[in-house]
Amino acid sequence: MNLHVNVAYGENEHHILEAIFKALGHALDQATSFDHRVSGVRSSKGSL
Repeated sequence: MNLHVNVAYGENEHHILEAIFKALGHALDQATSFDHRVSGVRSSKGSL
């Protein structure tokens, strides 16, 4: 994974780093969660 963080504003380094780690954690949680709207196995079989 490549991660590039561009901080647009803020002066307190502690709060900036805290926001970055919280946002990264939230994004990783969403990326690795199951989507309960999808049932079965996703497949392109028969549609290509």
